[in-house]
Amino acid sequence: MKLREYDAFIFDLDGTLIDSGKYHAQAFAEAVLAHSGYRLTPDEKHEFFGKHSTWFSEELNARHGLELDPEKILAHKRARVQEIFSAELFDGAREFLEIWRDKIPMALATNSPRSFVVPALEAADVLNFFDCIITADEVRRRKPDPEIVEITVQKIQADPLKTLVFEDQLIGIEAARKAGTQVVAVDNGQPVIFPPDVAVYRWKELLKLSEMPCVRSC
Repeated sequence: MKLREYDAFIFDLDGTLIDSGKYHAQAFAEAVLAHSGYRLTPDEKHEFFGKHSTWFSEELNARHGLELDPEKILAHKRARVQEIFSAELFDGAREFLEIWRDKIPMALATNSPRSFVVPALEAADVLNFFDCIITADEVRRRKPDPEIVEITVQKIQADPLKTLVFEDQLIGIEAARKAGTQVVAVDNGQPVIFPPDVAVYRWKELLKLSEMPCVRSC
């Protein structure tokens, strides 16, 4: 992959740049347990990665005959995440951002709310790395709908065909493709089966690609 061929980068946040999925999964499991007495199985905790709380609440209702209120579960989960969350960038992610900062427009497009996103980026000390941040609060439909990617591309005035989106889940890959952008999968260690035609890299590997000769001067 030749990163210098792209004119803009768009990043997902949770599970792509920061190792936050485990906190969201834990908080969701605790919310479900508190509101229904049902304890998620290990497989269901893994299944939650890449899903939205309201959707998965409804899925659990149908699957187990529960009576979860999706909005109450979401509120409980978000409050709990704020209590337990620690902003941990994946190894190599910060160095990648530092290399490309001021060399190419970089934006963030995430299904998380701005109330979570901004403090997380501040805690990780990368808030100022992004030219544009679009969250779930700015769209009507979350990923896998392409709306959030389309809006982000428009905000940074980029050509979708020359924009590379970094995602860790299938819903993000689907959104990027529907928006007409290029996409790369970031392997964060979760058991995700990516489409065979999508390149998969860890941040350390992407970092090596960034440090190839001529990147800094091109």
